[in-house]
Amino acid sequence: MQIIYPATASKRADRQASYACTNAGHGEYYQLVRCRECGLYYSSPRPAAANLEGGYAELTDDLYMQELSGRILTFRRNLANLSGYKKKGDLLDVGCSVGVFLNEARKKGYSVGGVEPSLWCVKQAEKRFGLKIHSGTDREIKRFGRQFDVVTLWDVLEHVDNPLATLKRCRQVLKPGGILAFSTVDIGSHYARLMGKRWPWLMKMHIYYFDKNTIKEYLKKADLSLIDIKKYHHTVSFNYLIYKLEKISPWLYWLTKLLKRTILLNKNIYLTFGLGDFMEVYAQKL
Repeated sequence: MQIIYPATASKRADRQASYACTNAGHGEYYQLVRCRECGLYYSSPRPAAANLEGGYAELTDDLYMQELSGRILTFRRNLANLSGYKKKGDLLDVGCSVGVFLNEARKKGYSVGGVEPSLWCVKQAEKRFGLKIHSGTDREIKRFGRQFDVVTLWDVLEHVDNPLATLKRCRQVLKPGGILAFSTVDIGSHYARLMGKRWPWLMKMHIYYFDKNTIKEYLKKADLSLIDIKKYHHTVSFNYLIYKLEKISPWLYWLTKLLKRTILLNKNIYLTFGLGDFMEVYAQKL
């Protein structure tokens, strides 16, 4: 392996802050290395599978609940893209958080199911959307006892301990002709390469960092046929952007705070970003 960047993360135990989707741990990461054979970037050393599962099981994320409007807009865009390949059927969302995507998919006529390690998220999904989410990880998806027309993993693959095993498990529960849709980071993007070690998505919670080439190879190894790779877009509120920029770029943080006070007059508008460093991937089980 080739060492790319030395670790910046402290060894202090901080499980919930590290694993929360909305955590602001940008720039705090484990040693980043690159495989000389396949080109995959990953953290080394990295947390053991049991530690990862324990951390995510204990996770709570109140800020995520406050930012649901942006998540809804993002997932509606994902659904519009997904409908180009599969407009209806049984859908399983792996790592479904509080069920925002599942709720939107249900509105579009999909029959939905989800699996999520965070016990807090499972409770929020039932409380907020009336969804019965299975508590667990992709290791448990066979327990549903059936195959699905669609399996999704939104911002999940970079967090798991063995992404190839995750892809293979997803394939096992797909019907022939079924669609796998997911998003993940793209460390090979122009923006990621330009930013280098200052790229915001170098974080402790990200274990694997894909680019388009390694994603293609992993899909091939999982016996899945690539359909398309798109640029992934996130929609966030201006308040959330300010929160993230405080750690990412102090001068942009103060500039956006000033902009909000003087131009936006403290209004909380929504913005959509697509810098190319996240990709939206569609594949099929033949």
